[in-house]
Amino acid sequence: MEFYLYWLILGVILIVLEFIVPGAIVVFLGVAAMAVGGLLYFGIITTWFHAFIAWFIGSLFLMLFLRQLFVAYFEGDSSVENVDEDVDMQGSVVEVTEEVLPYKEGRVRFRETTWSARSDEELSVGSKARVLKRDGNTLIVQSL
Repeated sequence: MEFYLYWLILGVILIVLEFIVPGAIVVFLGVAAMAVGGLLYFGIITTWFHAFIAWFIGSLFLMLFLRQLFVAYFEGDSSVENVDEDVDMQGSVVEVTEEVLPYKEGRVRFRETTWSARSDEELSVGSKARVLKRDGNTLIVQSL
C-alpha cells in the first residue's frame, strides 16, 4: 500500500471519530492528515519526517485558527443553571424535626438531611416552616 493511502485512511478515521469524541479537535487532525496524504500523492512531500512535520503544523494551524471560527458558528448544547444554593433554599418548605425556640436552635429536614435552624418564634416538631435565609450552616426559618 502506498504511503499516502495511510495518511488518507488516518484522516478519514479521525474525521469519523469526531462524531464519537466531540470537541472540534479530532476533525482538524483528520483534515490535516488528509492534506498530508494529498501532498504525498502529488510528490510535494517525499519523506515520512516531512509528512509528520507537515501534519503537526497543519493540525496546529487548523486548531488554533479555524476551531474558533467553527465553534462560533456551531454552538454546542449549553444551559445556564442557578448555582447559588442559598437562593435555591430561600422560600423552601422544611419540616421541623427538633423543636425550635426563640434564642435556641433546633433542627429541620431539608433535602434528605437535617440542618440546624433558628427562628424568632416557637416551632414544634412536625410543623412546617419556610426558609428565609442561610447563616453559615444554620437555616433561618419562620412558621407557615
